[in-house]
Amino acid sequence: MKRINLLAIVVTAAAVALVSAAGAARRDPPCSISPASVNLDQSYTVSASGLPTGGTVNLIISYPNGNTLTGPISVASDGSFTLTRSSADAMPPEQAGSYGYQFVGKVKWPQGTFSQLYATCSVLVG
Repeated sequence: MKRINLLAIVVTAAAVALVSAAGAARRDPPCSISPASVNLDQSYTVSASGLPTGGTVNLIISYPNGNTLTGPISVASDGSFTLTRSSADAMPPEQAGSYGYQFVGKVKWPQGTFSQLYATCSVLVG
């Protein structure tokens, strides 16, 4: 009986180690915004890397008032994307609060839903 329990513990530990190693190998593409906090009308740069290069990538921008803007983007051949924005570009402009950026796969319309999230980041405008 002790031998069976010991074997079960060893098998369980090996399975956990295998799953942990597989999970550690998969990383979401990095997304960053510089600077992370800005004043109204100050520019900031959104950068993402490790995005897929042969398929559809859409960018969803969420504004502080709850409005969103969704559209396809062109990813560079190295998987990177860079965009410079300011609060003056918002709908309507001059909104203080958190602006969110989500890099996603194909978007289903009219719902605006997606099943693949590649990267996400946000900037605080105040």
